[in-house]
Amino acid sequence: MDNSKAWTTWEGQVIEKKYRLERFLGSTEHSAVFLTEVARPKPQKAAIKFVSADFPGAEKQGDVWAAAAELNHPNLLRLYAEGHCRLDGMDLLYVVMEYAEENLGQVLPQRTMTSEEARELLSAATDLLVYLHNRKLTHGHLKPSNVMAKGNQLKFSSDSVLAAGELRGPVREQDAYDAPETASRTASTAGDVWSLGVTMVEALTQQAPALPAVGQTDPPIPATLEEPFLEIARHALKREAKLRWSSAQIAARLNPAAAAPKVAAASAGATARASVAATPAMPAPPVVGKISPVNVPLAKERAVPLAKLPAQQKAAPRVDKRREEALRAANRTLTLPSYVVPVFAAVLAVAAIIVLPKILRRHMEASLASIETSSQPSGAKPAAAPVPPAAKPAAKDAAVPTVAAEKSGGGASVEPVSAPAASAPAAARSDSLEPRKATKSKNAPARGEVLEQVLPKTSEKALATISGTVRVGVKAHVDAAGNVSDVDLENPGPSRYFAEQALGSARRWVFSTPEVDGRSVPSEWLIRFEFRPSGVKASANQSEP
Repeated sequence: MDNSKAWTTWEGQVIEKKYRLERFLGSTEHSAVFLTEVARPKPQKAAIKFVSADFPGAEKQGDVWAAAAELNHPNLLRLYAEGHCRLDGMDLLYVVMEYAEENLGQVLPQRTMTSEEARELLSAATDLLVYLHNRKLTHGHLKPSNVMAKGNQLKFSSDSVLAAGELRGPVREQDAYDAPETASRTASTAGDVWSLGVTMVEALTQQAPALPAVGQTDPPIPATLEEPFLEIARHALKREAKLRWSSAQIAARLNPAAAAPKVAAASAGATARASVAATPAMPAPPVVGKISPVNVPLAKERAVPLAKLPAQQKAAPRVDKRREEALRAANRTLTLPSYVVPVFAAVLAVAAIIVLPKILRRHMEASLASIETSSQPSGAKPAAAPVPPAAKPAAKDAAVPTVAAEKSGGGASVEPVSAPAASAPAAARSDSLEPRKATKSKNAPARGEVLEQVLPKTSEKALATISGTVRVGVKAHVDAAGNVSDVDLENPGPSRYFAEQALGSARRWVFSTPEVDGRSVPSEWLIRFEFRPSGVKASANQSEP
């Protein structure tokens, strides 16, 4: 099962008439992962993982995954379904989970994480571990390839979550991220802390610390690490499990301001309980602390362009109550003489007799004039309608820059190439269009917009190899919800590496969908990426509808 070529032969097969294996994503000695799709609540990409069902205790694995599916944390990948199947004569267990485009294991070979990124990673990881450890659960296998990014949210795998003290199934071999005591395959919260320490050091140095094979010494920690990462690593990577910090202690060291109110509340707890009977309860003031951007949940509603928002109504004018009361009082005290009303009525009657016939006559004349105008044939030419001159043809030899690949040196250069001559637009004729055809159809589709643009995270070393500009064109197929459902290379450019970077980035773009007859419809967009030594730029144009 460790042969990747053998796994790819399963692409296209359907599991239990629900999950189509669209693309092979990766494998280990005992498992394989494919891209698939789920329809809850709307069709979206998912990952399906297979493991062999031939190990002792395999019948309990489904219960473990089902329990993990009940967990709810913003930094934990969701599990959608689990089951058992038989494929090519093999008994397999599978789990369907949330799909993330990138993982930390893909980034670290290119570059180390910055201090700010490492702080966000630790903040998200400790928040999740505290959540699990308070429930007597363990993550079970924290490592860079299980740290993923979905949009702006860090996510951690959830298929390895297990109750503390339980034995892990033999579905994987021990690696550098497993604590020394996990040779017994017993899941523990202290083992999670060890895995977090190794992952953090590797994220900052691109090198996992090695555990000395002889003696009981702790693994060496690079003294070049900044604080608080150096202190956290030294306390997380203690060979003796009892000496390691807990996940809550790491969170407190990482963010002392947020932990201070909790410590103060704990120390004052006894005094508060003694005084609560003598004094009425008062609401405690809210504690304002620094909030990590990773811990802020994203809005479920998709952003709406400002142009599509309904116009706000103007506020009603403020009424002066004193002025209104004075006017009411004046109306109550005003009295008219008895002869005013009959005289006023007589004046109105005389005015109606004189003026009303003139108004009716003018209205009839205007109606007759409009009828005569509308009775003219639609093809009639206006008397003074000028015919605009024909547009001048475009220049035939306009130079357009393009990229030529230079395999020697790994770069690309820019060459001017003559573009084909643009065809001249036909001259407009005022006698070929009817007036009603000149108006815009109500059924014309409204254009979509780019709501979220994601640039490739290309390393500086890769960009430094470019001479000029590398251009890559990607066609994005967008569903009616504004999510990218598929991508194709429109212009791969001279480098496969940059083409893959563009494809991975385009999959995470988000659009507002065009509308036809008031309904959102799928669309296609052409996204153009430009890779230069100074950075990456991107632009998008809607091609369909």
